Amino acid sequence: MDILKKAVPLTFIVALVVLGLGWNTAGAAEKKMTYQEYQALLAEYAQRESTATAAIAELQKEIDSLREQIKETDKKIAAVEREIYDLIQADETGVKQFDGKLDRTVSQIQGLRALSARELYKKREEIKALRDRFNQLKANPICYLPEICQKVDAIEQTLAALEAAVPKVAPPDQYTVVRGDCLWYIAKKKEIYGDPYLWPWIYRTNRDKIKDPDLIYPGWVLTIPRGVAPGQHLVVRGEWLSKIAGYAHIYGDPTKWTKIYQANRDRIKNPNLIYPAQVLEIPQD
Repeated sequence: MDILKKAVPLTFIVALVVLGLGWNTAGAAEKKMTYQEYQALLAEYAQRESTATAAIAELQKEIDSLREQIKETDKKIAAVEREIYDLIQADETGVKQFDGKLDRTVSQIQGLRALSARELYKKREEIKALRDRFNQLKANPICYLPEICQKVDAIEQTLAALEAAVPKVAPPDQYTVVRGDCLWYIAKKKEIYGDPYLWPWIYRTNRDKIKDPDLIYPGWVLTIPRGVAPGQHLVVRGEWLSKIAGYAHIYGDPTKWTKIYQANRDRIKNPNLIYPAQVLEIPQD
């Protein structure tokens, strides 16, 4: 503000000189100036020039001082930046590379969010791997930088929204009944289950429409379930409780079949008898 206050009088003086010269030039044609008046006018202009020159000199001193202050400030900023880079164990190039990884993560998330629920279900392993990679990025000290921290927080929110959109169960299909169909034949179709013994699964899913499992009609659109929820198991032909308990993704131990039996006492009357298409609850080990 001080610089501006001192710069304005100089501009004003120059304008007065120009206007004064113009006025005096025009006036000379009308009025003849005496020698004494001419000398006085020259002295006035000389004084104005001297004042303007002194003002310029003062402004130049202030400008030089400000430049030195800027240099000192730049040095301090550079020192602080070096300290920050030491703390986050990176340099400017490393930060840019890390930021690029975050941008690629954003692009991946955006691409996945454009998929349908069915496609998302198929991509659930890819989404899980994406989460693992992002968690590794979050552990990098570079994330302490404010601008990086804000970006990481935004990515966390969008990734969490993507994960929430992934169906827990495979989305069902639709099947239109044709003449000659029955639930047994439908379940037997290769594009359905390839196993006629799973027909009760279709029946239970469509109880709002099917009153008698032996009576279905052409034109009906049936929902074909494609999966069970986490923590459940769909019984197929040839399974028994100890076999199920022995699966690696269940318990990996056939002797733990009793846990499954106890959790499903309401649907298993005899532990030696389970049936295809039954959906069993699998308690956590």
